[in-house]
Amino acid sequence: MVNAYGPTEASDDITHQLLTAPPGAGSVPSDARPQRTRVRRRPDRPLDTPGGGALAPRGVQGEICVAGPCVGRGYVGDPERTAAAFHQDPFVGGRLYRTGDIGRWLPDGTLEFLGRKDHQVKIRGHRIELGEVEEAMTADTEVAMAAVTVRDDLGSGPASSRTRCRPPRTRTGRPGPPPSATGWPAGSRCT
Repeated sequence: MVNAYGPTEASDDITHQLLTAPPGAGSVPSDARPQRTRVRRRPDRPLDTPGGGALAPRGVQGEICVAGPCVGRGYVGDPERTAAAFHQDPFVGGRLYRTGDIGRWLPDGTLEFLGRKDHQVKIRGHRIELGEVEEAMTADTEVAMAAVTVRDDLGSGPASSRTRCRPPRTRTGRPGPPPSATGWPAGSRCT
């Protein structure tokens, strides 16, 4: 089995780890090329501020960044998103992509993926921004607040295989269509 890691913005698979035995507890590390993959110590700071581009030493978590010719030029028709994620590499020039992923270098030189710095999740191979789902839910006149999370205890399969919805418990009092008999506003659906 091969564990591969990489974002679409950087030619997809940028690291690979051949697994000859089942991995131990926790995450599965991936072999990375340090000249292309960097882990920044302070992902909360812009690259061009003091300490913002500092590399994290082995064992210290930070944002995973990818550099080199594999990095794309940006998002078509979305200059704001492009400016936030694609930068000049402060170390060797060229392009650098901030993945939003948090990781660290292990003592043996492999890269360990630890999670995301935002609320993005992957469901059935698709990136989902949980905040966008919450925003869409609260756009309905009957929903005052929404909280979205991914759970893996809803069935026998992984989190990506099932979705369950419950009627909203908080009403806004704003004018709008009355809720249906199910508790959801008429025309609402859950997929």
